[in-house]
Amino acid sequence: MTEQLEKHSTPIIHLFKGVLYNHNENVWKQLLQYENNIRSYFAVVGLELIINEAEGFAFLKQKVFTEETAGYFPKLVEKRQLSFPVSILAILLRRKLLEFDNKGDDSRLVMGKAEIIELLVSFLPNNTSNEKKIFDKVDIYISRLVELSFLRELKNEENYYEVSRILIAYLPVEQLQLTLDKLNEYKKNINTDEK
Repeated sequence: MTEQLEKHSTPIIHLFKGVLYNHNENVWKQLLQYENNIRSYFAVVGLELIINEAEGFAFLKQKVFTEETAGYFPKLVEKRQLSFPVSILAILLRRKLLEFDNKGDDSRLVMGKAEIIELLVSFLPNNTSNEKKIFDKVDIYISRLVELSFLRELKNEENYYEVSRILIAYLPVEQLQLTLDKLNEYKKNINTDEK
């Protein structure tokens, strides 16, 4: 038993910490090799292992319990409430990822901070004339998305971020268009209120 645990303990630890990506090659190989053992391990505590091999990521999801059993099991994976601007930014980045995938040029979408600000700024209420305040707030929103693994800051290039493919799991294409329609309606209302 100890030998089995040692073989797949590394991917388990990585998954408890957050999203596991295939660029962590050794751990990714262990995950795929011992997938059944790892699934069984997490199933015992009510967690489901989600692996998207095509996009190269894996994460844990709380299993949905029936009403009778829900009270017996505490949640290990809490849902995180995002602020409105952070939610908007995540949606806009997901749209950008879809556009990028449709072009089919590269496998990694990298964006500069200026591009990210440009994406978001038209959706923020124009309640301040101080541009610096807006940029400071955007820094906070970007930091939150980095913390959630939706963005990954590039080590060698300051103010450049890779848009993480995990966004695909949180906002599938089917839901994206509905969400974008609501967002565009919101944007129209902001523009109408400002006139």
